Amino acid sequence: MAVVSTKVASALKLTMKVGVDDSGKDKFATKTLSNLKVTAVDEDIFAVGQAISGIKTYPLFGIDREDQYSLVLE
Repeated sequence: MAVVSTKVASALKLTMKVGVDDSGKDKFATKTLSNLKVTAVDEDIFAVGQAISGIKTYPLFGIDREDQYSLVLE
């Protein structure tokens, strides 16, 4: 039995550093933008993340891509 995976969804996740807590540890917030085209290339998603970070109040800490796959038996 072979299992076939099909990408069904993609999302862009931006992580921003929003401050420091009482014990001196960095605090982070994330913003997830769903419903990206599953065929979007990483370079384009990265460029969009950088562009969006330019209008955010807090500094950008990281850009992530999250993909979701459906698994079915072939």
